[in-house]
Amino acid sequence: MTFTKIHGVLLILLCGFSAITPAFDYLQPLPEKPIAPADNPLTQEKIDLGKSLFFDPRLSAKGDVSCNSCHNLAAGGDDDGAVINMPGRLIKRSAPSVWNVAYMSTYYWDARAKSLEKQAVEHILDPNIMAMGHATNLQARLQSIPGYVQMFRAAFGNQPISIETIAQAIASFERTLIVPDSRFDQFIKGNEAALNEQEKRGMQTFTDKGCLSCHFGTNFAGPAPGPALKMGDGFYEMFPNYRGSRYEEKYDFVSDLGRYHTSLDAEHKLMWRVPSLRNITDTAPYFHNGSVNDLSQAVRIMSEVQFNYPITEHEVQDIVAFLQTLTGKYPSLTLPRLPDTSGASLTN
Repeated sequence: MTFTKIHGVLLILLCGFSAITPAFDYLQPLPEKPIAPADNPLTQEKIDLGKSLFFDPRLSAKGDVSCNSCHNLAAGGDDDGAVINMPGRLIKRSAPSVWNVAYMSTYYWDARAKSLEKQAVEHILDPNIMAMGHATNLQARLQSIPGYVQMFRAAFGNQPISIETIAQAIASFERTLIVPDSRFDQFIKGNEAALNEQEKRGMQTFTDKGCLSCHFGTNFAGPAPGPALKMGDGFYEMFPNYRGSRYEEKYDFVSDLGRYHTSLDAEHKLMWRVPSLRNITDTAPYFHNGSVNDLSQAVRIMSEVQFNYPITEHEVQDIVAFLQTLTGKYPSLTLPRLPDTSGASLTN
């Protein structure tokens, strides 16, 4: 058994199942519709506005960074780097993917943001990311752009442009970033031919080795928002779980103490939000510090530092083969035409 903390409550997860079938509850296909909170229902107007804001560098103080700069939707939804590398900015953790982000219940590696809306606000104001400094700076900037005034009016009626409506629009767009219909999804819905024998063997090994104790559910990241977890409830695991392995110093796994830096609770040292395994073949490098580029090596590391289990190369390759089936079909995206800045530049 593996015991995983959810806000101080011990969730007991059985992980020694004798077989996996498409009806098994811990393995779930990706839902066809995104999850949205009651106070920010999805509308096409908000989605369209959020899409423009996501790609617009004018949301950053110097007009040089957009959401897409670190969460590249032309690729895996991350920045393909160990840590975000932008001049004048100091960011110590790898950018998680925003694909399928609607099915997470908390955000950031340390789960400090309880909603996509709050995460968007933090990104905009963070001096090491978009560095707007104060919400009124961005509100005034967007209010001066006639095209945005019209888009906000269409999305929010008579509500003023505010950091809250900006964040609601961005979050609405991000909730549509779904990569469905992976071969795993096809298999779990009943298409036995969707996976080959090695991939099925890898799925069984994934379970037998204990991986499923944390990486289960819709997003292979624990429970999605719903009956088990509400939005804002975190699903965490200690990493590394077994200390002193040959990998700990090599990949610098313990200099960053995870949730502890946010909560200052000693019990949160080395606790992390469980990351999604969806589209994992497109989101290297791996781990919170982006220290490992190779998926096979990541599997070896997880077996040793989380379970202290021996693992053969045959088993590693089977698990990797299974993980490759978790990549879905990316939707087509067209770049938005951003509203003009009405004849002025950001430096005027």
